[in-house]
Amino acid sequence: MTPVLSVRDIRRSFGTHTALDGVSLDVAQGEVVAVIGPSGSGKSTLVRCVHQLEPIDSGAMYLDGELLGFSHDGRALRPLPPRRVADQRRRMGMVFQQFQLFAHWTVLRNITEAQVRVHGRSREQARDRALELLGKVGLTEKADAHPRQLSGGQQQRVAIARALATRPRIMLLDEPTSALDPELVDEVLTVVRDLAAAGMTMVIVTHEIAFAREVADRYVFMDRGRIVEQGPVGGVLSDATSDRLRAFLSRYTQGLTAASGGADTHA
Repeated sequence: MTPVLSVRDIRRSFGTHTALDGVSLDVAQGEVVAVIGPSGSGKSTLVRCVHQLEPIDSGAMYLDGELLGFSHDGRALRPLPPRRVADQRRRMGMVFQQFQLFAHWTVLRNITEAQVRVHGRSREQARDRALELLGKVGLTEKADAHPRQLSGGQQQRVAIARALATRPRIMLLDEPTSALDPELVDEVLTVVRDLAAAGMTMVIVTHEIAFAREVADRYVFMDRGRIVEQGPVGGVLSDATSDRLRAFLSRYTQGLTAASGGADTHA
């Protein structure tokens, strides 16, 4: 079966810094992949490249077997025009570390506007879809509020609803809880758990190791722009084979030992 997402030997550099150094990854229908690793390992760059917010220097990416960002012209590859890239991007939902909501728009308009302007839905269709999603993330009563009237956790839940509005084939979440106060993290994680239970295909960049074990099917550990190790997420703490992953996870296990009021999930 064709993977929903297939990444083949992609590379991306920023000046002399190599952010991605030959990364290959397949994500199957309904699979949840947690991407973990230290800061600067290339995790966020990976999902930004998949969403075509960052160009790749070499390699190839496919969504449902369709080449992303380029078209074949005989044996050569030509970059797609911006409109075609935008069409491809709309088939992927992206949730950022920061919420990226329009402050001067209501919650409802933040979710409906792209549906109307980009996807050609009627205002009524867009509103119905937005209210449906606000119900799923527990924020129906906030439809007419502005982002400044919401907590950080509520704003991120609105951002997730906005990403789901276009019925994407895959969701890409880049550290969706990193900008939140600890007491607000659980409300966002609950929404992501529900998406996973409903069969949404997802790639989640996260530092929440305990959450990754609960919600993901597979972990991918990155370091210095490469995938060092991957496997079933249930064994990430007990079956790590690389010294680098064991060292990375030791901070998490030490936090569990030292914590008196609960697990320290920030690795």
